Amino acid sequence: KAEVEGLYETLSQFAGMNNLIISKIEKGKPAAVSKVAAMASTEKKKKKKKKVDTTKKQNIAYYRIPVNFQIKGNFLGYIKFKRQIAMSLKMLNFDKETIKVVKGDTTSTVVVNGVLTIVGLPDEFF
Repeated sequence: KAEVEGLYETLSQFAGMNNLIISKIEKGKPAAVSKVAAMASTEKKKKKKKKVDTTKKQNIAYYRIPVNFQIKGNFLGYIKFKRQIAMSLKMLNFDKETIKVVKGDTTSTVVVNGVLTIVGLPDEFF
């Protein structure tokens, strides 16, 4: 919970600094990542995803928490926003992102929809 709340605060702060408006931010359902899958991705030897029993806490390395967002504002402001996030100490990954220019707007307004993920430790969920 603290990581998600910290994310909301960080995104709001960076958005405000760059004259952006966060019009939507919603936490999705956490997805468990098993220790086996985490090790396989670290070693880059992941051949096939195997279904792993994630009901046992000891098999879970971490959780990926998706966050859906929508941000409105100037394109340059959005680029600066992303740079600030990249330079922060938060472990974030932009998984999906679509940027649409608002037609007929002379101020280069864009609407960005996307999904980013943060990491949560197993003991934070049980």
